[in-house]
Amino acid sequence: MSNIKQKQIKTLLVEDNQRDAYLLREKLVHAEEIKFNLTHVKRLDKAVKCLHQESFNIILLDLSLPDSRGLDTFLTLKKIVPNLPIVLLTGFKDEILALEAVRQGAQDYLVKEQVTTDILIRSINYAIERMHYLEKIYQIGERLQKINQQLERQVKNFTFQLEHQNQELKKLFLLATTDRVTGIANRYRLEDFLKQEWGNAIRNQISISIMMIDIDYFKAYNDTYGHLQGDRCLKEVAQAIKYSIKRSKDLVARYGGEEFIVILPDVNLAGAKKVAENIHSEITALKIPHAASAISDRLTISLGVASAIPTFNSETSTLIAAADRALYLAKSQGRDRIEIYRN
Repeated sequence: MSNIKQKQIKTLLVEDNQRDAYLLREKLVHAEEIKFNLTHVKRLDKAVKCLHQESFNIILLDLSLPDSRGLDTFLTLKKIVPNLPIVLLTGFKDEILALEAVRQGAQDYLVKEQVTTDILIRSINYAIERMHYLEKIYQIGERLQKINQQLERQVKNFTFQLEHQNQELKKLFLLATTDRVTGIANRYRLEDFLKQEWGNAIRNQISISIMMIDIDYFKAYNDTYGHLQGDRCLKEVAQAIKYSIKRSKDLVARYGGEEFIVILPDVNLAGAKKVAENIHSEITALKIPHAASAISDRLTISLGVASAIPTFNSETSTLIAAADRALYLAKSQGRDRIEIYRN
């Protein structure tokens, strides 16, 4: 991270909304210790022209442009610059589309209505770092393939080198799939895990449950205690959630901002509700002070739970959306509670 902060970051902002572009520019201009060289265009064709003429460190991309909308907007740029990190700018209604773009290779997405300077700069830094790690993984993978082709003749000579390279690959993979702030899995690990478990649930016709968790009034927490303490709080909550999950085959991941997601393979709705109750109790027991909360003097969480037995034509995004709707209901009903999604 320190290396990124010491150099200029050339940023291509592709955003047709003048007000949103102005607000993003202001956030980047006021960044401490980082100098952003910002190029702003309003259309996809202008962005393509810029990428052919200049090199950039990162792209901030709105998916809804005058000359292109939806996933094609992202895929067009990814085809031109496959190794350049792209962070998507979305509204609340486009989050499912943004998640699909992340599955297709976008480094991150930000909901414009929720972006702060700290979140924006952190996302940019992490996106560049993750792409750097992924490039290293790819390069090491290529080297390992060449080494494996020579092993038949040189097994004894290359055994130590192979072990060293494998250890390096494992370390880089762990870095690329772990959230830096909380120490739990990130969205890349989540997507891979959910894909595998979804397929297993289809083959065996078993339930899979998803839980969405949101820290109540976390923006107010950050404003009151500062972002450094906010990061400590995120880590403490994440580790408490992870501690509440007793089975090794379950996954806890950071979904973005102050949201977490829990994947429970082979767990039905009743079982998932019990897990949610354990998590809620565990966070309550932390007794983290939150003077700015509108509902308690301690930190609280809201939880949304959904469960399904997947079929061959079903999508993971549907179950995520169901858990998210249950979470929304929990928040609209006063927060600090668990809501279950029922068809």
